[in-house]
Amino acid sequence: MKAYIVTMVAASGLLLWGCSRSVESASQQFNELPPAVQKTVRAQAPNAEIADISHNTRDGIEVYEVGFKESGTNPKVMVAADGRLLNSDLPKPAGKLERLVTPTGATGTKLSALPEAAQKTILSKAPNMPIAGISRSDKDGRAIYEVEFKGDGTNSTLQVAEDGAVVQELQKK
Repeated sequence: MKAYIVTMVAASGLLLWGCSRSVESASQQFNELPPAVQKTVRAQAPNAEIADISHNTRDGIEVYEVGFKESGTNPKVMVAADGRLLNSDLPKPAGKLERLVTPTGATGTKLSALPEAAQKTILSKAPNMPIAGISRSDKDGRAIYEVEFKGDGTNSTLQVAEDGAVVQELQKK
């Protein structure tokens, strides 16, 4: 009986030590994230325990996926290296949620994934400007596409709604 108790106490100690190691590992990984990513993650779930973190590149953008420990659901958020929230499994994400726009390539342009009305407006406002990137966000219940153009020493942006309405005229950065 004594041997059984000693074995159980030792096993419990190892189990607890293993749990604290995973928390330490998650904390270390979190501390290594870019400050903008840390800020966005904490804004999404200030009191949640971080379970795991992964890093990869999607459509040329560095993306961090952070999972939280929550009974049964284990929600995740996806955050770009610059702190933009790209995806969330949380019921009420804090701040605006942006999604990466992945062109379908159907017409061979970076605009092919956008609604036709948005494509026409973008092409009419900046017909010969090369596109550096496109991101999507939701504002007041409608999709807004922000198009960044490459220029000679300056970059410009244009925001267009899914119905083709200009939200923000062409602005130089």
